[in-house]
Amino acid sequence: MATKKIENKKSALIKIKIALSLLFNIIWIIIGIFILIFIWANFKQGAFKGLLSGAPQQEAPSAAQAPTETDLPGVGKVNIECVQNSLSQESIQKLLTDGGTSNFTAEENEKLDPCIVAKEEATPAESPSK
Repeated sequence: MATKKIENKKSALIKIKIALSLLFNIIWIIIGIFILIFIWANFKQGAFKGLLSGAPQQEAPSAAQAPTETDLPGVGKVNIECVQNSLSQESIQKLLTDGGTSNFTAEENEKLDPCIVAKEEATPAESPSK
């Protein structure tokens, strides 16, 4: 009888061991599936293109270049490089904060004139409506 109890205990322990190992394997299979899905999704989005291609890819030159002209309110279209070379940082800041050349000195206006590509059209003042 004592041997039968020992065999039953061993049998129960073996069943528990099998159940725990099965649970362990199922958990790791689920984790592995999630990792594979994560890698596949990133591969589809192109996250590994830099790793898998032989040479480093360069961007198109047109996308990397900064614009050469911009519209300034109250002035019009200006050449950016010309404005940076002609005016001081304080003058440029004053131009942007004031929204025009109304507070510019004659000297600053003279320096800005060659940089203007297209002058802004003067908008007629709107009369108050009743």
